[in-house]
Amino acid sequence: MDTPIRILIVEDEPLYAQYLALAACNLGYEPLGPVDSAEAALHYYQQVPRPDLALLDINLAGNLDGVDLARELLATQPLPIIFMTARADTVTFARAKVLGPSAYLLKPFDERTLAHAVALALHNFAGIQASQAPPDDAPLALSTDLGLRHALFLRDRGRLVKVLPADIYYVEAGEKYCTVVTAAGKYAVRLSLRELAQELPVQQFVQTHRGYLVNADHIEQLDPAANTLTLAGTALPLGRAYREALLRQLRLLG
Repeated sequence: MDTPIRILIVEDEPLYAQYLALAACNLGYEPLGPVDSAEAALHYYQQVPRPDLALLDINLAGNLDGVDLARELLATQPLPIIFMTARADTVTFARAKVLGPSAYLLKPFDERTLAHAVALALHNFAGIQASQAPPDDAPLALSTDLGLRHALFLRDRGRLVKVLPADIYYVEAGEKYCTVVTAAGKYAVRLSLRELAQELPVQQFVQTHRGYLVNADHIEQLDPAANTLTLAGTALPLGRAYREALLRQLRLLG
């Protein structure tokens, strides 16, 4: 099933914090928090699943403000940051701008403004991740960094859906795009098989044909003689050039 996109909310004004959490839910996201200080947010961050985006008030009470908090979070993981503030002064903006936030919102703002800011932040962040793929003539390689690439954001009918690698059955290369097949459905992605491979963990995924990348955890049956394998009830071709690499990755008994 689809995993909801998680938004860490840090806001020290209680009513506005609740408004932000409710707005996130209304937009189909999962709010983490809200929490009311940078120190509390850093502690909370260690206790919950990693967020996909951080929505941070700049003017927080305590030794650290929202800009300081963003710097600490970015030192831990790449993350789109949306700053919020009721102050429009240039000094605050200049401090925030150094960190390259995805958006800078002046409070108060409505739910539609928040929706656009979050959607744009996630879209741009996904594009940055995809742009880090190697040249087309480089060998096909899979990511070993699960901390940075713990999920994919895939387009589906105008929205961005978070998909965990574990939920992907296989990826099929097409002429102009790839199809990512999961338990929840299929998603067309305008990336090459090579580019998608960079976003998937090497411990799970293996290329089995020039047009297929499969999640080895979901393989149900393998027929080396017929050069086929089965995932989720679907038979896929097994290229001879990829067979030995697949067999090495699988745990064979007997």
